[in-house]
Amino acid sequence: MTSIHNPQLDLNLIKVFDALLETRSVSRAAERLGVSQSAVSHSLSRLRTLVGDPLFVRTGNQMEPSPRAQRLAQPLRDVLLAAAQALSLEETFEPGNEERSFTISAFDSVQPILLTTVLWDASRQQIAIAIISLDPEATLDAMDNGSVDMAIGYFPTIRRWHDRQALYSENLVCLFNSRLVPLEPPISLEDYTRFPHLMPSMRGGFSSFVDDELHALGTKRYVAASTTQFMTIPTMLTQVPMLSTLPGKVADLSAGPLGLTISPLPFPSESYEMSLIWHRRHSASPSHSWLREKIASVAATL
Repeated sequence: MTSIHNPQLDLNLIKVFDALLETRSVSRAAERLGVSQSAVSHSLSRLRTLVGDPLFVRTGNQMEPSPRAQRLAQPLRDVLLAAAQALSLEETFEPGNEERSFTISAFDSVQPILLTTVLWDASRQQIAIAIISLDPEATLDAMDNGSVDMAIGYFPTIRRWHDRQALYSENLVCLFNSRLVPLEPPISLEDYTRFPHLMPSMRGGFSSFVDDELHALGTKRYVAASTTQFMTIPTMLTQVPMLSTLPGKVADLSAGPLGLTISPLPFPSESYEMSLIWHRRHSASPSHSWLREKIASVAATL
């Protein structure tokens, strides 16, 4: 059996292996690890000698993992996760008697729906929460580098070392100001495409899967404007003759106070799942678990 004190056994080599597996690039792996490209190349050379396999073979512009590297991927990722958990594990946590702080990445459309009660309950337990809003890919990166503790939103895919808990289902509806847009719900497909749209977009831009649905139906809409801030849209609709396609819970929260009208979409649209995700290194943390359970309990009431 190989001794754990074997000088060839270096956790930094496992970190390099994992970064290469994810980035498929020496330069990008070096950037992720904060080291030089030559340091990554040297570590890869040591790994190849240690394992007796090329591990990564250049194919075009990428370093493709060998079959041996693919078999090693999950066991070595588990080693890194176990080390991170051991070094960061809290022995105990007593809410109200210990101060903690967390950073949550959450879509702005989620914050007033789900987090208001969570923030208030946490504040009474001496737990401070900072909320930021990042796009999905940046969120996953931030969880990996430790700048974000957990995230809430729509994540069709996550990384293999992340965990997920379903919170609630969301559906899309159409929201507008009937004083400026003379329509009555339920609106028709012709109505939906006749007026300009104000579109929510996490990454900016002027198209989404909604436009793909319309294209399949042989029609299209005119997106006059887009914003990454979902919660600004209802207020903007009080002043402009536009339609917007928004999560139903956002529309329900804002329609009454702002005098806006909600209509079902005039074409089929599937519901989607809002999730809580976190890095597996935090799974055993008592304070992290406490906050996850608090978020899940509030989501269960929606």
